[in-house]
This record gives sequence, C-alpha cells and structure tokens, in this order.
Amino acid sequence: VSKLNWTYQKWFDPARTTSSDDERTAIHQSTYKDNRFLDEHNIQTIENLKNTNPAYYKIYTLGEFATLDKLVFPVYDKRRLHVEDLKRLPSYFGLDFGFVNDPSAFIHVKVDEKAKIIYCIEEYTKKGLLNDEIAKIINQLGYSKEVIIADAAEQKSIAELKRNGILRIRPAKKGPDSVIQGISFMQQYHIVVDDRCVKLIEELDNYTYQKDRKTNEYINKPVDSYNHVIDAIRYALEPINGQGTPKARIMKNTLF
Repeated sequence: VSKLNWTYQKWFDPARTTSSDDERTAIHQSTYKDNRFLDEHNIQTIENLKNTNPAYYKIYTLGEFATLDKLVFPVYDKRRLHVEDLKRLPSYFGLDFGFVNDPSAFIHVKVDEKAKIIYCIEEYTKKGLLNDEIAKIINQLGYSKEVIIADAAEQKSIAELKRNGILRIRPAKKGPDSVIQGISFMQQYHIVVDDRCVKLIEELDNYTYQKDRKTNEYINKPVDSYNHVIDAIRYALEPINGQGTPKARIMKNTLF
C-alpha cells in the first residue's frame, strides 16, 4: 500500500544499496489502463479515488508508491441535507454500542451507488445508554421497523433490543480484516454529511492512520479512536458491501 511495503524497500528505495539481485530482476509497471477486461463502472470507481482519497489514487490508479494521508477520510462535504430531496435513494441504518467511555452511535445514511455518494442524514450518540433506552430512542426517531445492522460483538445487546421492539436488528457479518475492508469500501464513495451530525464531523476530522515509529510513514491501519459513528456507517453499508467479504483484496487484484 505504501513505501513501507517490502518490495519498495528492496527494489525501489533510492537509498538502498545495489545488490546482486538486480541482475536477475526485471520491473514491469502497469496500471488499470493496461487491463482490457475492466468495464466502464470499474474504471469510474478507480478514477473516482482522485476525489475521495488522493493517496489511494496514486497507489491504486497510477500504480505508484505513495505516503498515506494522516486522515483516513481527508475529503468530505458538510452541508444541510433534506430527506425529501433524497427520498429516491435507499436508506441504511447502523448501530455501534458503547456505554461508559464510548458513546453508543446510531446512524441513518442514504447511498447513491451510481454517483458513488454516501449521504449521512441523521445521527444519535450518547454515553451511558442502557439497551432499553437505545430501543426507545430508535423508536422515537421512527426507525423501529427498519433493518438495523449492529456490532456483532454485542449479541446480548442485540437480543435485548429485539425484546424491546427493534425486531429487525441483526449483527454485522464481520469477515477477515473487516475494519480495513469496510474503510476501503467507504473510500470509494464521496461522503456528504448533514451539518447537524456534529459527532460524525468530529470523527472525520480526527480519524487517522497509525504511524510507523521507525520510518515515520503512515500504515494502513487506523488508530482506534474517533470511530464510533464511522463504525456504525460500516455496519450500515454491509448490504452493499458484500456482507463483510474482503472486497479490498479483489479490488487490488483487479487493478494490476
């Protein structure tokens, strides 16, 4: 993904010393433009990374080694959204549980898959909520009959919400590397946030990648902080994200 990759350090780093391997090594660089099997939809998805994540654009579109941005989501729009203007788009709902130190986070998003836009419509976050209180809030918001996807680690909480009338809630299907995979999926979309979603805005402005202490490069692993509403979005998007399967790996194989 970045200059931390061992292939960069072995063959591409300008500071490396020449080795006998050079005589037995050939380097061929190709991009998505060399892949004649890509359809127009895939090409648009790949090229759209230029707008949603410039560092990923360099890596996945241009085939270059690049330094990841500090922020996981460096580009997003913030404005007042109106549900009636987006009623043609399907809605998705996610829930991340919290209690003492972390807030419970509920999110309503709409997705325009053709235009590759995630609209973050409404959030609710609060610390110290018991499960019956979460159920009451969801009911008051008018979403008790919607399919809500929640953190699979909280099976007991999900069962309690069902007993409190949130009958269509279900656990997320977490696959291998589900956090990184879910983030990679979200980064293929442009994110538009209602300006009243203040917690999500705070998270987008502070959700960062970890930094390697030796090289000072950011690695493809986010810091586990400022991510509760973002986690809820990952869960909400599961129906259009292969239900947790590692699409990020498929994407990498497709590009080169």
